Amino acid sequence: MRYHHALWSTAVLALLVSIGLAGCGSTPVAPSGPPTSPDSAGPTSAASPPLSARPAVLRLDGVDPCALLTSQEARQFTPVPSRRVANDQEPGSYDCIWSTFPTKPVDSWTAHAILDHGAGYYLGSVAGAQVVQVGGFAAVQTSSGFQDPNKQCLLVVDVAPGQGLEVQYINPNGDYPGINHQVACQLASKAAELMVANLRNLVH
Repeated sequence: MRYHHALWSTAVLALLVSIGLAGCGSTPVAPSGPPTSPDSAGPTSAASPPLSARPAVLRLDGVDPCALLTSQEARQFTPVPSRRVANDQEPGSYDCIWSTFPTKPVDSWTAHAILDHGAGYYLGSVAGAQVVQVGGFAAVQTSSGFQDPNKQCLLVVDVAPGQGLEVQYINPNGDYPGINHQVACQLASKAAELMVANLRNLVH
């Protein structure tokens, strides 16, 4: 275990709060810095595939991240209620966290609405990126530059021009059976699929 038993509870709580507080700040930064236009991306290799056309435009303005999972759906991940955490990168906004803490293994899912740049920007992630599909939408799968990629996965779903739905999964103690980046991304994608389906209902 990453921390001594006597400090475990305090350390995990601090880590989970820091995830929420980081919000987009926890997102891997493309080498070129902030995008110059809503859907611009940092430098990518010639092998980086473009994002496919969206099946719909799902704007995130005014969307409550905690409304992206119903109470019944959330119980698939944790019996603990969701909680809102202020995003210090975007005053007035907040993330939603679903965490199994204090139950072990400690799993945490975070939803964040990115309103100032699109998912394509993350193709330039210094952590590496892969284009996948989530609920019929293209998504950039990567990891945070501030977390161990073997315990964490970051998905940014291309739901609207200049906007992205960020869904992060992290197992901070590495105590989920067989945890690695692929498993973390499967767990992130499972939640993201439900969130995209609910987002469709919220904005239409």
